[in-house]
Amino acid sequence: MWWLSPLSWLLLALVGLAVSLAWRPRMRLWRAVCMGVIVVSFIAMTPWVANLLVHSLESRVKPSADCRARSPGVAVVLAGGVDRKAHAQDNYSVLTQASRRRAEAAARWWREAPGRQLVLAGGSGWQGSPPEARLMAAYLRALGVPADAMRLETHSRTTWENARHLAALAPALPRDIVLVTSALHMPRASFSLQQAGFRTCPLATDERYVAFQHAGFLVPDSGGLAMTEAALHEWVGLLAYRLYDREAALPRADGSFPDQAR
Repeated sequence: MWWLSPLSWLLLALVGLAVSLAWRPRMRLWRAVCMGVIVVSFIAMTPWVANLLVHSLESRVKPSADCRARSPGVAVVLAGGVDRKAHAQDNYSVLTQASRRRAEAAARWWREAPGRQLVLAGGSGWQGSPPEARLMAAYLRALGVPADAMRLETHSRTTWENARHLAALAPALPRDIVLVTSALHMPRASFSLQQAGFRTCPLATDERYVAFQHAGFLVPDSGGLAMTEAALHEWVGLLAYRLYDREAALPRADGSFPDQAR
């Protein structure tokens, strides 16, 4: 979403400042607002602020004592997207780095104890392309995980849909599961799965937080911009899911609930 990008804020503020200087020389308050947005945009693109935003999410969900004492035998692995359209179900080279790291963490978890099962969730984001769950399954088979150790959910397009479709699988999944996804995505994913009735033990991958190290962290760069955009996307998504869940919990005039219609 373009409006979550500090670069978009910066460009809009520069346009607003230029217009105020050219057409309305006396618009001092408007110019002050534009300058403030420009300053905030530059600060938001620094690795220092980007890492603070990332840490605010990655540190929110940690394994509980119960998870450490007794890990569930089923892990749900959420797909993390593709870079381009796939033309075959074994064309796992299109998987994003996030998808690959989630699959690799899941494969390591599966090898730790016999009898464990992986449940891969993710539909297709491209018309005519195989579901992401099938592409991840192909990658996991290449990593040595047999097909009979995996189940697939191939219809969901969002994290919220992941949770709802997983809860509707037959035979039903156990309520206690390990949740494998990127650390930045874990709060939103955990909330979604918990609202669908699961108790999750997080297995976070792809941690992005780096503590402040030198003065270069105060200089805006493309890496800081990308991390800030990703963190803002997760914060806004988490807020939207909480609002959606609250709305879904409110009864309609006829006494039914929105979730009952889906």
